[in-house]
Amino acid sequence: MDMDKMRRGIIPGIIAGYLFLAFIGASMVPSLDVTMSEGGDMVASVEQGAPMMNNGMLEMVGGMIGADALIGFILHIIISAVIGGLYTGIFMQYVDLGNPLYNIAVGGLIYGVIWWIVGGLIIMPAIAGGDLLQIDLNSPSLFGHIMFGHALAFLVVIRDAAMGMGDDE
Repeated sequence: MDMDKMRRGIIPGIIAGYLFLAFIGASMVPSLDVTMSEGGDMVASVEQGAPMMNNGMLEMVGGMIGADALIGFILHIIISAVIGGLYTGIFMQYVDLGNPLYNIAVGGLIYGVIWWIVGGLIIMPAIAGGDLLQIDLNSPSLFGHIMFGHALAFLVVIRDAAMGMGDDE
């Protein structure tokens, strides 16, 4: 395993991790709820932002180490950086279709699905005490992981082109 190649995937992994969270709607931002009272007055209340998706995706990630949603967010970004490093350090050498666009489309799809299975269908349920491999093809998690894989592959290709990096470096 080439550590220099792995380092090349850290920043793209972090950015793709943020995009994943944005895609699935994970948020810790307080939400403003505006309603009308019986007297016709507008009543606004601020609710502490609860992480969205499947009863608190960031809370579930944080719960893996007994922490809250903020730690879950930080852990998710760290995991994204590691997964980005694994992409450039290991996975890229096995998916070279001769065209960067094919590598993004096919490689990103495959990598995203791999991490949906490993992370979303095996690791998270195993730690949370749920059922393993409960496949839901309409899951935001599936599409979020595919988007993560595509974004990661795209960012790596763009960064490598911009910085004059190739597979041999």
